[in-house]
Amino acid sequence: MDFKTNLIPGIQKQDIGTIFQKILALSSESDGHFYLIYQSHEQKTTLTDLVAKKTLNLFEYNGYQIKPTPGIIELNLANEQDQNILKQSIEEFCLAIDPKTTLYAKARFVYGWIISPLSAELLAKQLGFIAIQKSDDENQLLRYFDPVVLSILLNILILEQQQYLLNSVQFWLYINSDGHLIIKKNHREVREHLLGNLGIDSEQWRQINWIENRNQVLARYHFFYPQYHLVESEADTIIMQAFKSAIRKGYDDKRDLSEYAYQSLVIHPQFIEHPIITKAIKQNSNQSLIKQLQNITPTQWDIVKNAVNKNIEGNK
Repeated sequence: MDFKTNLIPGIQKQDIGTIFQKILALSSESDGHFYLIYQSHEQKTTLTDLVAKKTLNLFEYNGYQIKPTPGIIELNLANEQDQNILKQSIEEFCLAIDPKTTLYAKARFVYGWIISPLSAELLAKQLGFIAIQKSDDENQLLRYFDPVVLSILLNILILEQQQYLLNSVQFWLYINSDGHLIIKKNHREVREHLLGNLGIDSEQWRQINWIENRNQVLARYHFFYPQYHLVESEADTIIMQAFKSAIRKGYDDKRDLSEYAYQSLVIHPQFIEHPIITKAIKQNSNQSLIKQLQNITPTQWDIVKNAVNKNIEGNK
């Protein structure tokens, strides 16, 4: 991948009408049920009123009592009222991809949409059942139904694990941080029996535990660079590699991991090798990365950025 960090024009988001028409077309071409993944909160919105008379089938966690709990609402997109619910859910989702939602830990109402041949009751059971996964002889809630988790989780899991995760759906739809509709297709036949353990290994759990940091880094990046940023998939590659690099260099504090990844995005993945940075680290060797970097001036950061990028360009 080319890690050149010169600012590029911001990613053009898809408008709500475009996303609505794409979802409508996909639903009409499928013979499955269409579901909205929704989570109730005390806060009221326009969508809250629209779905008030709809049945919300909550995910059924195996042995866990966790609230609030997401669920699914079946929509008939041949019906104008349900089309209005879909439009409003898209609007709610677009509000949620504002980086401030992640930075300020604001509640989500909409997690995406699913097309599945399964009934709402059976689908809710399967989605909840697979959300509880084993980790070092303990059970953990795998929040795969949250799009800010699912988007990176699918890159962590191997193909067989991905297939098990998507086993109960035909299509899983969500909007990524770039404002683009993402459609994940299950290429196998949907099965009606419950599937449990995905077989997540220790290295995968380590990367899964980085997802919260990843979300904070990406939101911070988008907040400070609203018009000029990498697409989500490119940013994810840089962020996850930065976490691994930071661990190798002895930075395992979550705040340091986030700082390392953020500077890898805005400066360059090799920022840590520049003499200005190595000098600052050496002078504060017993401090956290954040404290090691806190006295570097904006002018020095510009020098680092220009020098690292110039060196990369010269070596091509």
